[in-house]
Amino acid sequence: MNIQENGDGKLPVYKVDLDEATDQSASYIVVSSIADLTDRDAAELEPLWDSVDPEGIDSFVTHASESSTPYRLAFEYQGYTVEIEDRWLRFFESEEVRPSASA
Repeated sequence: MNIQENGDGKLPVYKVDLDEATDQSASYIVVSSIADLTDRDAAELEPLWDSVDPEGIDSFVTHASESSTPYRLAFEYQGYTVEIEDRWLRFFESEEVRPSASA
C-alpha cells in the first residue's frame, strides 16, 4: 500500500494498485487494507456487506477492467471513504471521523 498526500497536503491517501493484486478480489483487498490501516484483524471489522455488496464490487471492477472502460465507485466503510477508480483503490479518512479544528 502506498501513502500519498491528499490534495490539501494534510490528510494521507492510501493507494493500492489493483493490477498488482490480480490473485485477490477487489472486495477482499478493501477489507484487508482497512484491517491494515486500523491495525485490526479483518474478522474484527464490520462485514463489508453492511456498507456495500462485495459481489457487486467484484463484478463491477472485473467487467470495467475487461472492457477497458474508465470507472469510478466510492462508498464509506469503517471510517474511510473507499474509492475505486480505474486500476486504483484509494482510502481517505471520512469527514465525520476527522477531528475538527478548534478556533
